[in-house]
Amino acid sequence: MKTKNSVTSKVFMTLALTLCTFTGAFANEDAILNSDPIDINGYVQEAPVSDQELEKVKGELRRQKQAIIINKEKKKKYNELSRTTEKLADETEDMIEERKESQETIDRFNKKIDCLMNNNAGDECAEFVKGGRDTVKVTQAAPVEQVEAKVAPKEGKMGDVIKILPYSGFTSIQSENENLEANLTMGLRVESDITERFSVGLGFNYMNFQSTDFANSYSNYYRTGFNYNDYSQAYGNGREVEYSNLSFEIYSKYFITKTERFRPYIGGGLSYNRSQLNYLDNRDQQIQYNSGFNSQRVYQFGDEEVISSHMKVNLVGGTEIIFTKNFGMNLELQYARGLGGNFGSDNADINNAPDQDRLQALSDELIEANLFSVFAGVLVLF
Repeated sequence: MKTKNSVTSKVFMTLALTLCTFTGAFANEDAILNSDPIDINGYVQEAPVSDQELEKVKGELRRQKQAIIINKEKKKKYNELSRTTEKLADETEDMIEERKESQETIDRFNKKIDCLMNNNAGDECAEFVKGGRDTVKVTQAAPVEQVEAKVAPKEGKMGDVIKILPYSGFTSIQSENENLEANLTMGLRVESDITERFSVGLGFNYMNFQSTDFANSYSNYYRTGFNYNDYSQAYGNGREVEYSNLSFEIYSKYFITKTERFRPYIGGGLSYNRSQLNYLDNRDQQIQYNSGFNSQRVYQFGDEEVISSHMKVNLVGGTEIIFTKNFGMNLELQYARGLGGNFGSDNADINNAPDQDRLQALSDELIEANLFSVFAGVLVLF
């Protein structure tokens, strides 16, 4: 009996030790799970602080960022839809015009066949009868089926498309002794297609520039015996000169390709030019010149002017850029040069005016100069 009690006591002691072991393990696990987080460097990280309001704000930010991405994509698609809708409208309008012309041709064809087959000599068939009503002979033939006639593609005709092209730009004037730049170059053209690839037009152009003429006659060329101090006191080291040119041109263009948006071209033309050259300071001055042997002369300055007429040949290259059916822009490079020199002039009648000769020489040089221009303008189609 004593032995049995001893065994029982050992069993209870073993169970008690086991229970204590499991309890300690669970306690250590809770401590590990509930301990502060440690970052990669071994330091304890603080738990993020948050509440319901903060989480709501974060959620709203995420929603708005997603909405921004979606709206950007919508905007892109709406722009694409607008471009395709515009293109669809243009193509639909062209299709309706082609269908209308095709139907008119088919109706005329069917009417002609009907008049000839039925020997109809009425007024409505007079245009299809050769030699008048009394000379028409129609023989019986097999029935002719009415078929749809194919209409050839429409080609441009004179006056079908009218273009208005106002423009402005930059012009460089280069000659043997001069290198000048125009202050203002502008013009207007009216143009019409004569075929799908060719167009002709009329236009006018105005150009103006001002510069200092440092090479006027007596300031540099003929100082010997000349009272240069009187000249420089009156006009300075050089006189300000102004040049203006108005031209009327006729030209033609050849379109290399006629795509929907870009229409590059080359062309050329001929222009009549009327130019005016004068000094801005036109004060009357009398300056003495010593020619030697006690001989003195007095020269008159002021009111010098040269007006000339000449022809120019123009070569152009550029492109039309179409934005809508009736609106676009035009970019162009132009080269021009005088043709045949000055064939008409109206110069100031000033006696003893040496600077008048200088203006005449400068005018002749500008006529024969090379002109390089860059133009940009608006294109309006009717």
